[in-house]
Amino acid sequence: MGGSKLSPVVIIALIVVFIAVGALIINFIVTGNIPGTTNNKENPSDVSTKPVINLSKDSEGDKPKKVTITAYATTTDKAGIKEIILPDGTVVEGDTATYEVEENGKYKFTANCVNGESDNLSIEVTEIPEISSNNPYIPEGFTPVDEDASVDEGFVIEDEEGNQYVWIPVETGKLTRNTMLSINYEESNSTASALVNSVAKYYGFYMARFEASQFEKDGEIVAASMQGKVPWTNITFQDAMEAANKSGEIFEYEDCHTALINSYAWDTTLAWIDTTTETYSSSTTYGNYDGTIFPTGVTEKDEMNHIFDIAGNVREWTTEIYKPSEDTSSSSRNNDEDENLIYRVVRGGAASLCRPPSSHQYYSENTSDNYWGFRMILYK
Repeated sequence: MGGSKLSPVVIIALIVVFIAVGALIINFIVTGNIPGTTNNKENPSDVSTKPVINLSKDSEGDKPKKVTITAYATTTDKAGIKEIILPDGTVVEGDTATYEVEENGKYKFTANCVNGESDNLSIEVTEIPEISSNNPYIPEGFTPVDEDASVDEGFVIEDEEGNQYVWIPVETGKLTRNTMLSINYEESNSTASALVNSVAKYYGFYMARFEASQFEKDGEIVAASMQGKVPWTNITFQDAMEAANKSGEIFEYEDCHTALINSYAWDTTLAWIDTTTETYSSSTTYGNYDGTIFPTGVTEKDEMNHIFDIAGNVREWTTEIYKPSEDTSSSSRNNDEDENLIYRVVRGGAASLCRPPSSHQYYSENTSDNYWGFRMILYK
């Protein structure tokens, strides 16, 4: 028998394979590509040069007051990153920027390349505990005297000089004022309005733990809230208000204000104390009414929720105005009353006068007395 021969079918199949391989070889020689792949060298526009943003968060402790966000941008373009725009609109040149936040929320960062490309990315902050009546904010420069103390017991903070304030929680965000409906009383002081707005946002404020005393700082006499000091008395309303308002400025508080106590703060504080010491506001059991003014914060029976001497020791100026009615009889007015004078309300009792914490008396704002003093509030 002669040699074997390939069948026509096999011959045709081989021809097809040879043609296909040949086509691949020719395509590679002409284009340099293998079918199904892309040659980036010949199509540089297919490589994105838009910026890529990376965001990271950093904070301290279990209950951070601030969170620092770091933004870092990169690009494949050799010209690099031109700038990063922070959530508040601030432009930072370069490829790295940091941003501090004090409230939870979503924060957007934008990166711009030198070549004009841009992109943005957002990050959500949830680490900051929400401010509430039971979670007081702590102003810059202050630290808790006892971090484990509950709000109900009286949460005390202290600055570097020793000034102490107690948190007054206001769960509803609305302050109490007992004379709100009386036509004889008015609370129009700007710091009272500021306190109302602050409490609506932060659900509380700080009351000075002690009656105001004098403290020398950098050669200037400033109102302080310190224990064991002689109360600042024989002072007019105007001088007391000025000293109280300037205290925070002189002590260099950065994110809070001091002011003379007003009717909102006084009545709200008494209502809070009454929840734990029933009838305190209407009682004369607790104060120092012994005739001698004691140093601040030494009358232990008049320490309520860590606040001293609301009832007695010295009476305290407030910003509230008293407006005598036209038909007020002369027998019910103070001896110094004059239609042209402005009368301010003095609260509480004194070593020389046995009156409950809720009592109201009014005097010309230009007068003073050895048994009259004042107290400050602190708010954001």
